[in-house]
Amino acid sequence: MDEPQLGGSGHVAVWVAVGAAPRDEPLSLDRRALRYRRARAAAHRVGRQLVEAYTSCAPDRQAWERDGRGRPLVVDPGGLHVSLSHAESVVAAALSWGAPVGVDVERLRPLADRGALARTALSESERQAVDALPEALRDAQVLRFWTRKEAVAKALGTGLATHLRGIVTTARGTVVALPDPCGDITAWSLADLAAGDGVIASVAVRAPGVRVVTRTLPLPADEG
Repeated sequence: MDEPQLGGSGHVAVWVAVGAAPRDEPLSLDRRALRYRRARAAAHRVGRQLVEAYTSCAPDRQAWERDGRGRPLVVDPGGLHVSLSHAESVVAAALSWGAPVGVDVERLRPLADRGALARTALSESERQAVDALPEALRDAQVLRFWTRKEAVAKALGTGLATHLRGIVTTARGTVVALPDPCGDITAWSLADLAAGDGVIASVAVRAPGVRVVTRTLPLPADEG
C-alpha cells in the first residue's frame, strides 16, 4: 500500500478496518468466543500489515511479543510502538515512532446501562457534559469519553488498572486532566479518529504535537 513516508516521534499512523455492523441477535458463549478470537486475529493481521507498510518488513519477518499486561510489542523491526484494539466488526492498529501509543475503537451501540458505565469511568464534568446532550446523543458521547480514556491507559501501559475518572476531557476532546502517573499533561497528544459512521475511535501518544495519519480499510466478514 502506498503510505506517506513518515518517521520520528512527531507522527503516528492508525489503520481502522471496518466490517458490516453485526446483526442484533443472541449469541451462544461459543459463538461469542469465536467472534472474539477472529477479531483479535484480525487486529494482529492489520497491525502486521501496518508495520510492513511503514518499514518494508514483511509480516513473516516481524517478531512480536507481549508485555506483562498483554500489550503487543514489536521486537523486530525495533524502535516501534504499536497498539491494537477490536470491537464489534471493527479493528484498529496504531504505530508510533519513539513514543508509547494507545488506540481504542468501539462500535456505536445502545448502552444497556449507561449510568453504571458513567459512574465507573467518567468524571463529574464529563457526566454533566453527557447529561446536557439530547437523549439520542448520550450513548455516543459516553463511548467517545471511554475510547479516549482507554487510549491513554494503553499508552500509559496500565490498562484498566488506570484511574479512568482521572482522565478528563471536554466534549470536544480537549484534555483537562490526567492521573499522576501520566506526568505533565502537555507531554501528551490525544485525537479522535474519523473512522466512518457507527465507529468511535481515539488515539493517545505520550509525546506532544503529534500528527495523526488515519486510513480506513474494509474488514472481511469472516474476520469480525
